[in-house]
Amino acid sequence: MNRRILLLVVVAVALAGAACSAPVDSGPHTLRAASIPADLQGSTSTTTTSIVTSGESEEVTVYFLKNDPATNTDRLVPVKRRVTPPVTALKVLQKLFSGPTQQERLDGLRTNINPDTTVLSVPIENKIATINYSKDFAFGLVPEQIKAFAQVVFTALDVEGVTGVLFEQNGRREEVPSGDGSSTSAPLGRASYPQVTPR
Repeated sequence: MNRRILLLVVVAVALAGAACSAPVDSGPHTLRAASIPADLQGSTSTTTTSIVTSGESEEVTVYFLKNDPATNTDRLVPVKRRVTPPVTALKVLQKLFSGPTQQERLDGLRTNINPDTTVLSVPIENKIATINYSKDFAFGLVPEQIKAFAQVVFTALDVEGVTGVLFEQNGRREEVPSGDGSSTSAPLGRASYPQVTPR
């Protein structure tokens, strides 16, 4: 008799355990918001992640020309451009050689650099950038040529690590006009063109 009761108790416990076990699904299912218990629908914190796109994201400076009404002479004007990282002297000078935008031209900016010239390479050695270009980019009388070379020198010197600038045409070292009109093949700096230094 006692054995029979004990057997009934064991069967009852087994059935109760089976009733409480969680069902096994064959895979994940989508739950509707209405089927989620209210205490599990509390607010969650969100984290904002900044994603850097592969577009142009580094700001650099190039130099164009603008007439200074106080002296009625041309002065260099720094203008911001964006390039893809990492910043290199070649990328920055390519932005310079592409010239001012239409809006910048309407605002009085101009360039003395021939846009048909291509910057081929800009190796940097001992902080001296050697700008190798495809053909002459500075035309006109010497004062106009000086402004073109000043644009290039000031732009190159704004690249980190550059302290002087040399020029080559198709790999051949060039003598270029410094600010006083004399030709030189020595490295040039900002002090070489005092008459067009930005105010």
